[in-house]
Amino acid sequence: MDIKINKRFEYKDLPDMKNILSDVDKIASNITIGKTLFFKEHGVKSEAEYKRLAIKQGKISKHSHVGWNSWEETAKNIKYIYNELKNRGSYITRFGFILDWIMGVPEEHRHKLPKGTGLILETPEEWELLGQIVPVQPHLSDHMIGSPNALQNTIQGLKAGATSIGNVSHYFTYEYPGVELERERTISSLKAFNLMGKFEGTIIHSNLDDGFGNQFEDLVNLTGWAMMERYLVEELLGARMTFSYGNLFSDPIGRIIFHTTMESLNTKKTPGTMIFGNTVDYGLDYNRNFGALSSFSLADAIFQRHMPTGHAVASVPVSEASRIPTPDEIVDGHLCVDMMIEKSKFMEPYMNWDKIESEKNVYCACGKVFFERMMNGLYDLGVDIEHAGEVFAALKFIGPKQLEKYFGVGQKEKDRLGKRIPVRPTDMIKNLQKKKEKSLAKIKNIDGALNGKKVIVAATDIHDYGKEIAKSILQKAGAVVFDLRTYVTTNEIVETLMETEARAIVISTYNGIALTYAKELLKKLEESNLEAKIVMGGLLNENQDGGSLAIDVTDQIKKLNINCDNNMETLVDTVSNIYSN
Repeated sequence: MDIKINKRFEYKDLPDMKNILSDVDKIASNITIGKTLFFKEHGVKSEAEYKRLAIKQGKISKHSHVGWNSWEETAKNIKYIYNELKNRGSYITRFGFILDWIMGVPEEHRHKLPKGTGLILETPEEWELLGQIVPVQPHLSDHMIGSPNALQNTIQGLKAGATSIGNVSHYFTYEYPGVELERERTISSLKAFNLMGKFEGTIIHSNLDDGFGNQFEDLVNLTGWAMMERYLVEELLGARMTFSYGNLFSDPIGRIIFHTTMESLNTKKTPGTMIFGNTVDYGLDYNRNFGALSSFSLADAIFQRHMPTGHAVASVPVSEASRIPTPDEIVDGHLCVDMMIEKSKFMEPYMNWDKIESEKNVYCACGKVFFERMMNGLYDLGVDIEHAGEVFAALKFIGPKQLEKYFGVGQKEKDRLGKRIPVRPTDMIKNLQKKKEKSLAKIKNIDGALNGKKVIVAATDIHDYGKEIAKSILQKAGAVVFDLRTYVTTNEIVETLMETEARAIVISTYNGIALTYAKELLKKLEESNLEAKIVMGGLLNENQDGGSLAIDVTDQIKKLNINCDNNMETLVDTVSNIYSN
């Protein structure tokens, strides 16, 4: 087994788990979980308690992700959303606050990262107010547990009354370029997970799509991965967890099958947080996006009718793919979801639940094989599989591609370079293939068009779907592609340019730092006397002049002589022109 472990610290040097967790009881003794307005209104002490009551009463919860760049703007908007929905006969159960990535690192390191478009909590008072603006329960996930600042964020979140905190999956995938605290991050996360387990009713949340789930090709392997996360958090660290998914699931029946599978693993019957909306079907046509919203929310509501788990149905505004949504667009989305929830009761009795159960059994059986192979493989590699820190770190350093290649369930195929044929391919793989084929069909004379031309591809954040399509097109044209993957720093790009002498850089960005990143990269290129050309695509937006809403910065980036066509069909010609000039 030729597995490469890309260690960022020596996990065998971690203290034993008893020492790592030795002060968690003391930390817990100084924490009182805050009473949110939501708790007071419903007479409960945790979201889990509310969800259990709601399940008995047949209520389906609803969710929205929110987070403008300032606390004042966020507070104003959530108050408006709550009141507007109430006035129009609707409701919302929980707000997931989208926190900026600088919240994921200790305060003394935040100057090393450019501010993104998310919410930044500047003071203890702002933390405390999370659940005190309107009676809607706050949920915390982005850059919380799993980040280098995991423990401190969890303490503040619990004090604010947030009893569902994530994100386990972020430990494996979210990065903070220029802030190398991997050992500290591991220890902080272990303590935070264990701390959550000290309080009745708390839920640790994991959105599988934010972790290795967006890089696995097979849903049965993703099922085995969920078993691994549950083993780490529940069996080794004594907490309770639940899974979210949905961003990358466009097949409505596939969503129901996967949710049935996840619930079968939930032996402790922990209530769910929410099911995310399918954003891969969202484009720039808002009317078409309403169709995607209706499709996934109807499926999610049908499942909650059949097997109530407490997961809230999420409303994703139709403008999500192009910019930060307005409060009115969030309201509009909920009114659409209300109708889907209402109509779901007529459809649930006519679903073929036996067939769905049969598919679930395939996922679980194959997933167990993947889980056991990973456990055996880690043991053979010398990892202490009862030391949560060693397992977390080793899995991250091995990475999803190797895990699936060496321990996956599907059969190997020679022409797939050791990759496996998925037993149940993810929607992401199927959709990427369709989008790639659609783009390739429109590119004339692509074969050999870029023979030998060197191109660097990179993503500034976790969203690498665009990068993967661009990479496939460039390789089809014969280019030599250097894939720097996700969370790539400008220094890494410059170093790769020096090593490869490439002249074209293709960058995908979705985390609200497009203009800052472009300027920084141009500055580094000039300082290094490099003349490479840049192509940027994705969501080219950023907060400007202290504003709380990210705006499109495409024109400003174009003025820097950077290509922003955002068009896969012209990518080959663009790179060809770079090399011919």
